[in-house]
Amino acid sequence: MDTRDDESELDEQGCEKRRFLLAEQNKNFFKKETILHQKAHQKLMKQGNLNTRFFQSVIKWRRDRNVLNGVFDNGQWCEDKEVVKDKIRDFFKARFDKYEGILVRLDNVSFNSISDEDNNMLVGVFF
Repeated sequence: MDTRDDESELDEQGCEKRRFLLAEQNKNFFKKETILHQKAHQKLMKQGNLNTRFFQSVIKWRRDRNVLNGVFDNGQWCEDKEVVKDKIRDFFKARFDKYEGILVRLDNVSFNSISDEDNNMLVGVFF
């Protein structure tokens, strides 16, 4: 019905009926999509986490992938938990400590700014 782009063949009453039918079609399509979405959500809620073999294998794979068994310490592989903890803590501490070297200076950079009048208007009381 909506493949017909030219409404000039229809009289006023036909055009109105066509618009009404298109609106009904869109409304019904939206209702159908909503029902399908609700059914899918309801099915997911019913089944939930069934603790399936697939689910368990995914969890195990992620756990195995994310584990940290050891680190290199002075060229030697070390698996002692305390040494691993200390090395990781030292690594991130060094990485995120404040850098004391040359910092970027922005003395000669001009930034866009607003006038004092515009600033007063923005921070003023709004009625």
